[in-house]
Amino acid sequence: MNLFVIPSWYPHRCFPWEGVFLQEQTRAIAERRPGWNVGTSLWGQGEGFLSSAHLLKSPRCLLDAQDMKREERALLPNLVEFVTPALWWPERVFGGNKQALLAASRESLRRAVARFGGVDLIHAHVSYPAGWLAMKLSDETGIPYVVTEHMGPFPLPVYARRDGGLKGVLREPLERAGARIAVSPMLARAIAGFGLPEPEFIPNLVDERLYAPGPPADPERFAFFTLCVMDVGKGVSDLLKGAARFLSELRPADRALVSFRLGGDGPQLRSLQQEATALGLDRNLTWLGQIPRGRAREEFSRCDAFVLTSHHESFGIVYVEATACGKPVVATRCGGPEVIVTAENGVLVEVGDLAGIAGALDFMLRNARGYDATKIRARCLERYGREAVVARLEQVYQRVIQQRQSAAIS
Repeated sequence: MNLFVIPSWYPHRCFPWEGVFLQEQTRAIAERRPGWNVGTSLWGQGEGFLSSAHLLKSPRCLLDAQDMKREERALLPNLVEFVTPALWWPERVFGGNKQALLAASRESLRRAVARFGGVDLIHAHVSYPAGWLAMKLSDETGIPYVVTEHMGPFPLPVYARRDGGLKGVLREPLERAGARIAVSPMLARAIAGFGLPEPEFIPNLVDERLYAPGPPADPERFAFFTLCVMDVGKGVSDLLKGAARFLSELRPADRALVSFRLGGDGPQLRSLQQEATALGLDRNLTWLGQIPRGRAREEFSRCDAFVLTSHHESFGIVYVEATACGKPVVATRCGGPEVIVTAENGVLVEVGDLAGIAGALDFMLRNARGYDATKIRARCLERYGREAVVARLEQVYQRVIQQRQSAAIS
């Protein structure tokens, strides 16, 4: 099989974590199916995105975009990134320059066809822009396409019509796709709520070679780890308030042995740091800032429990990464975690329930080391390991290709 992948997000120098789960899934497909050829279409998903917020956060991205060159980068013998630079901006502003994105994607597809001897299927990640591009390329070439939706909440306000419906750039790619995939059951139901066929649930994957149990934690201390973008949607303020309540109920000697290690950067970081100080958390809390993936893996493997009290998650790959390391988790019922967190691997609380968060933290302090780390990891890999997810994607790909071939014959 020859597969052409169009991601809407992709890691780049300014935001190396952005869309990294899409990059890892594409690599896993190539590694687990060495007889396939996999091409990724890149136009500058991060570097070339022009918005005021993006440029204020990282003006060097525009300089990087100007330096991008048309090239082919072979990451593996059967995995190639096809780069055709193009600038783009929010779709609500003069259409987002999507015709330039289409031209760039068309050229990358042409080169993939030439290099691989053909393309059997296009896999787009997120309805816009990738799904819209895949739909247009499918119209031009007859190559079938599938869309995996990751958007949360669905739809983002910019893609909702005033009457409550979906803008065409979202609805049409989903309607016409050979198959629709959602990364959580809740997201699948949200999409179906707009009168579209309900997508099938296939989660994001974890690379089990990278995330694994580490050395035993310090038996005299207890460490919670959090990793996220520091914005309102991740509920870090709720975590801080819950942590303050939890710590206030411990004896001073026990309180001194508990630490919270928070990794990540974002627009709320400074205000959250100020809130933590006001809550009296500074002695128990360490802000790690933006950390590379290798450091994050170390933090996962060394902590006693992972905690993230998000307001909304379409999936929540960090919970999976924690369980791949055999760690129990504290999460909220916010969309994605409900399918990941069970009594076997953690605790779920309601969004914004500060007493519930405090209680879950106390439960973990007293019970985290009673969880079976081997079982937590094994269950994680059964559902989210590379082969488990790639096998499910393969079934979808084969079905869509066969349906297109049958339609052509009839």
